[in-house]
Amino acid sequence: MNALVAGSEGNGHRYSNANGKGRINMKLCIADPPYLGKAEMFYGEKKRANMNEGGNIAKTFKADIHPDAHIWDRPETHENMVDELVANYDGWAIAMLPVNLFHYIQWVPSSTRIAVWHDPNVMPTGSHPRRRWEAVLVSVPIGRKRINDVQTHVGDVLTVSHGSGSFAGAKPPASTRWVLDMLGYDSELDTVDDLFEGSGAVAKEIAQGVLL
Repeated sequence: MNALVAGSEGNGHRYSNANGKGRINMKLCIADPPYLGKAEMFYGEKKRANMNEGGNIAKTFKADIHPDAHIWDRPETHENMVDELVANYDGWAIAMLPVNLFHYIQWVPSSTRIAVWHDPNVMPTGSHPRRRWEAVLVSVPIGRKRINDVQTHVGDVLTVSHGSGSFAGAKPPASTRWVLDMLGYDSELDTVDDLFEGSGAVAKEIAQGVLL
């Protein structure tokens, strides 16, 4: 049984599974940054208003408040993050709003895949048409791009509800497992960095040791 090893590194948190030989195959990263154009609203001093099905404000909540949240509303901050991921990881995934693709497509390698998380029960915002999906950019590691290279075969579209909870921006457990599977994660060989630890969903799914 492989032991889960956790340790701090950089701005995120690393979770790795030792295979008994001290060998690590792939260095992977999951990045769920404050969304470009929404960072101050979710994590800054402004209040975030949620709306019910009738389009009325139901309640307000947000995750941790960060005084420097506003820097994530600057495109250059996200571009710098992409540069770091490309330079330092074998494979990575970045979650974002669909509108953010207009920026990110300019920064990521042409081999990057665009995946879709479809949330049929997304919270209404008052906008029309209602957005029911989020984008996930995935850079699959070399050596994990073919069916025979991976243990679990998944598609690039996931339909699952966001679920309930009070942590703004938290993803459902199935979403984390889906991203790890798209990266071809091998629990006995790979390390995974969670750049934005947030609710701790990535660590919980890796600790289970069982993906989709």
